[in-house]
Amino acid sequence: MPYREDDISIYWIDTDAEMARAVQSWGTVIALDTEFIRTNTFYPIPGLYQVASGSAIFLIDPLVIEDWQPLKDYLQDPETLKVVHACQEDLELIFAHLQIVPANVFDTQLANAYVSEDYSLSYARLVEQNLGVQLDKQQTRSDWLQRPLSDDQLLYAVADVVHLVKIYQHLQQTLHDKQRWTWFQEDMQQRCAYQEPQPQLYYRQVRRAWQLNPEQLATLQKLCEWRERIARKLDRPRNRVVWDEHLFAFAQVRQLTESTLNKYLPVAVVRRYGQDLLAAHGQASAVETVLQPLDRPLSPAQGARLKVLRDVAKEAALSLGMAPELLARKKDVEACLRHFMRTGALSETYNGWRGDVVGTSFLEILETSE
Repeated sequence: MPYREDDISIYWIDTDAEMARAVQSWGTVIALDTEFIRTNTFYPIPGLYQVASGSAIFLIDPLVIEDWQPLKDYLQDPETLKVVHACQEDLELIFAHLQIVPANVFDTQLANAYVSEDYSLSYARLVEQNLGVQLDKQQTRSDWLQRPLSDDQLLYAVADVVHLVKIYQHLQQTLHDKQRWTWFQEDMQQRCAYQEPQPQLYYRQVRRAWQLNPEQLATLQKLCEWRERIARKLDRPRNRVVWDEHLFAFAQVRQLTESTLNKYLPVAVVRRYGQDLLAAHGQASAVETVLQPLDRPLSPAQGARLKVLRDVAKEAALSLGMAPELLARKKDVEACLRHFMRTGALSETYNGWRGDVVGTSFLEILETSE
């Protein structure tokens, strides 16, 4: 049965029938949040789904619900809007748990970056700034798998969605007023198009991988791909299988032996994964895969040019009253610099609305000879 607090009805949903009825009652706009645990597993474990629709809050228990089809259908419907704050972890959880990617998502954290200078403003701060309401965030790291949840946890869960639709309405209007709605939409389409990382590409994240020659890099790729697949299969964190630095060391050895494994790894790890590691290492050698070297660190001159580009982008963002990270994030600007060095053109990131804002200035800087 629902109970009332400030004209808000709160429902605890823990049966398939209740789930189906709840989804049927939702309007075309909902607020959505998730709580999860991710300490000893590769994938996040869902602890709670929170949905706000109109004056009703639905707390959905993923530990007992079995038929998720009504929720999946709703989330995948492009005609329904899902308002989420900082959506990346929620999208990852939903993909891992429900194997779907929600359609038509509005991220309030991202939207706020287009109308203020704060790029990663927390939900609590966003609510305080826009509605003057202070939230208690003490339950952020509590155990969401325990049952029953405490009263404090339930109040926290409700607070995480109860204000989201009002925030969305305010931000949507402000984006239109400032004529930045299409800018936000362009980036939101990319942000909400979640794709599970490909196991064969993890090697690019290993520190100092750029130091390896193409043959060694190919070996690192196979080792990382093996580790990625076994971590997912066993649902264990990567470093609970084999650390990145160990795979990096093994990639530099022309022929990996059990003696080398014993030098770096605990006996239990060698016993469990030794033969698999030897096989993965040998697989790279057998097919003679050769990968292109990864980008080396920028030279001092290139680093100086990167700084000039970022300074121009920051100045442009601040002049518009928006978060500098939208135009001047180091990863994006460096990628643009490297792309220009290879092709003589701006990267895709700076061909959209960003190109309209800083494209001409970027080209003037990039086309200046060193």
